[in-house]
Amino acid sequence: LSESAEFARRCAEAGVSFVGPSVETLEIFGDKARAKALAQEQGVPVVPGSEGAVTAGQAREFLESLPQGTPMLIKAIAGGGGRGMRIVTSADEIAQAHKRCQSEARRAFGSDAVYVERLIPRARHVEVQIVGDGSGAVSHIGERECSVQRRHQKLVEIAPSPSITPAVREAVTAAAVRLAQAVNFRSLGTFEFLVDESNDRDFFFIETNARLQVEHTVTEEVSGIDLVQAQLRIAAGDTLAGLQLEQ
Repeated sequence: LSESAEFARRCAEAGVSFVGPSVETLEIFGDKARAKALAQEQGVPVVPGSEGAVTAGQAREFLESLPQGTPMLIKAIAGGGGRGMRIVTSADEIAQAHKRCQSEARRAFGSDAVYVERLIPRARHVEVQIVGDGSGAVSHIGERECSVQRRHQKLVEIAPSPSITPAVREAVTAAAVRLAQAVNFRSLGTFEFLVDESNDRDFFFIETNARLQVEHTVTEEVSGIDLVQAQLRIAAGDTLAGLQLEQ
């Protein structure tokens, strides 16, 4: 329920404070196609892919448009946590992969819409911890790296990232802040990026988790900031200035 726009809306109707982002923010980042569109509007690079949901036939057309031998990902639009996701390396895999992604997405997220994007085979997975108070004031609390994964599930979180340069760190954190400011982000969120190992100047926004993540404790350990307390105080009306979290 932490990322459910409908739940947040029902809370507001009942006069209950929802500890998390606004309904509008949850709607944008709960739809990966809308989130990518926002990133493009803000000049943040995204992985080449479809503009929205695709059929199996449209997925085949996208794969055929890529340089020969380039794999792609089929991903759930409303997804997360590695569910509803398949790597496709050839056209004859598309029909089954598309069907399985739709089935997984329907069970996990209540929507079977899937989209496609080019696979970056060797990439660092870097995520930026964001905090905002809903007024447009946004700060980042550094980044974590979660490149060690199994079945698209994160196994190891390291903060700060040991593999990116200071220039990439500055660019990625600035991109996350810019995206969060564009929606007057309130509460905590994690903005996720891929950094291409073959050219580490290239990075791409992939998604936002508009909630407190289980790995938030890694950031707490290296920053000394109690993120749960900050989230609760923002929900109660405090500002980043009041919390001494301005950047």
